[in-house]
Amino acid sequence: MNSNRIFDTDVQLVKYKVLKEVIRRAYEGGLEDAYMEVPKLLSPGPKAETRCCIYKERAILQDRIKMAMGGDKENPNVIEVIDSACDECPIDGIYVTPACRGCMVHSCKEVCPKDAITIVNHRATVDKDKCIECGKCTQACPYSAIILQHRPCMVSCPVKAISIDENRKAAIDNNKCISCGACVYKCPFGAISDKSLVLDIIDILKKSDGSRRWSRLSAN
Repeated sequence: MNSNRIFDTDVQLVKYKVLKEVIRRAYEGGLEDAYMEVPKLLSPGPKAETRCCIYKERAILQDRIKMAMGGDKENPNVIEVIDSACDECPIDGIYVTPACRGCMVHSCKEVCPKDAITIVNHRATVDKDKCIECGKCTQACPYSAIILQHRPCMVSCPVKAISIDENRKAAIDNNKCISCGACVYKCPFGAISDKSLVLDIIDILKKSDGSRRWSRLSAN
């Protein structure tokens, strides 16, 4: 690891850049244009640096700006999913990789307690309706050709508050979530984030500065 690196990940760097720009505009003006101007400033193009295209990259930055400005006001949880950023992780559970050699032993099939594995065209195939994701086949395969995939956010959550909705997006159960932030740190795409209250803080500071100035004027 680079000892001169300030941020652990580029996700944290992008979050910092968004917050910095929101704070600057909150003090100097131009906050009302943040959604239109900041994405172009941070992602000038013409090529995208982190996503499939510049348009999606900027759309995600717009959602990050929303989080920097307090997020969804109707959601009481400080942790929220950025839907536009959540779409890259595999959720297939047990997955047979191209490394499957179609061997004659069929250790994966023999060890499966639910008969969820069949051999089709000399290749292991998993019946998702039967599979209970016990992982025995992953251990039995001599080529390590079968893997168990879980989203990092789901694995990191200590209270199992994260599931996958019908749109293949991460969903947080607020009744279970303890706002520990483990999923925020573990998501490789920064698709789960904590809401910032920086605008509320700036408003308090501005009012406080105004009150002190008024007190000094009154005293004189």
